[in-house]
Amino acid sequence: MQSGPESTGRRFFTFVGATAIGTLAVLTVLEVVMFAAWSFARLLDPGTLRPERSPVYAGATWAPDLFREQSLRLALPYTYIPFRVTGVTEWHGKYFNNDQHPAGIWRRTINPEDCQHPKTSIWVFGGSTVYGTGVPDWATLPSYLSRNLNRDGRACVIVTNFGDESYVTTQELILLIEQLKRGGRPDVVIFYDGFNDAHVGMAAPDPWSAHYGLDIIKARAEGSFRGRFDFVHRLYTVRVIDAARRLFRRRSKTLNDDQLRARASAVVDNYEANQNIAEALGQVYRFRFYAFWQPMLFYGHKPLVEFERQIIQLDASSKARFDPRPVVAAYQEAARRAPAAAFVNLADIFDSVPEPIYTDEAHLGPHGNELAAHAIAKYLEDHPGGGEFPRFKAP
Repeated sequence: MQSGPESTGRRFFTFVGATAIGTLAVLTVLEVVMFAAWSFARLLDPGTLRPERSPVYAGATWAPDLFREQSLRLALPYTYIPFRVTGVTEWHGKYFNNDQHPAGIWRRTINPEDCQHPKTSIWVFGGSTVYGTGVPDWATLPSYLSRNLNRDGRACVIVTNFGDESYVTTQELILLIEQLKRGGRPDVVIFYDGFNDAHVGMAAPDPWSAHYGLDIIKARAEGSFRGRFDFVHRLYTVRVIDAARRLFRRRSKTLNDDQLRARASAVVDNYEANQNIAEALGQVYRFRFYAFWQPMLFYGHKPLVEFERQIIQLDASSKARFDPRPVVAAYQEAARRAPAAAFVNLADIFDSVPEPIYTDEAHLGPHGNELAAHAIAKYLEDHPGGGEFPRFKAP
């Protein structure tokens, strides 16, 4: 029988190894159990307020297939894009098509196939509401805008969808600069924003440099403990724990009314600064620039359908979804400035629309995108520009 330091060391490492293997086995079993519990909970919960259950899809037999395809597309890993952090990933399906072009990847817009007249090029920038989360290629805001401006075959306007599902105006401005550097020459540039800038800007320490995922990306770049182990938050065990914690956690209101107004002012200052730079680029590169502040469910006086009303009630009481108070403050500040500002406030365009419009707090169904595109098209037609480069001509 062996004894002494060598035997003691062997027993120690055997114990450590067995403990590690046992712990790993227990954690693996726990993760499998939590995955099953998570999946079962989703089956039991009908999710009546999930976007795919919005009445905007009533009668749309294509909607279930669209959301299945969207889930597969969103499961793809993010692609790093220099300066812009992330960007649209190539995808080809029945409802979503992100096409590769010499200057990048962007979502397909339904434009006229054969233009008999000189083309007018319109670039549209924005977040997921421009990209078209939850709608097919033909129902995005840019596709409806093209349909509006090319109606009755009276014009040949080509609209390009530069929307990305997480962008704020600073990222859009960088994307615009990149496209101009690569030789693109639009006649009209449109920014359609508001919600993302308000949502992320009101929560960030510095609204001027805010974008989605900033904390995670910062931690990874700095090599912090959180950055090295942020994959843990994707485990189902952690998801279940976080969900349980949210059930018993009160939504904190760290900003009083004065602080909200100050932060909202900074958010809209940043939005207008980006707009001013885009306007200046238009002077150099000879395009007309238009900026539109988008609608959202919590602002304005839209006659609500039951689905929309339930979202508002849930967010007013829930600890797990969306806190509207900061974003509403930014919208109020934008509305206050709009009459004297260079951007167009569309936040109240649904005030007389009784039909269902929203799929969640900000995203629109096909009819909502159609109405928003109509409002933009009408403004472009009524304000075609002038000066040295009136290249946009109303149909």
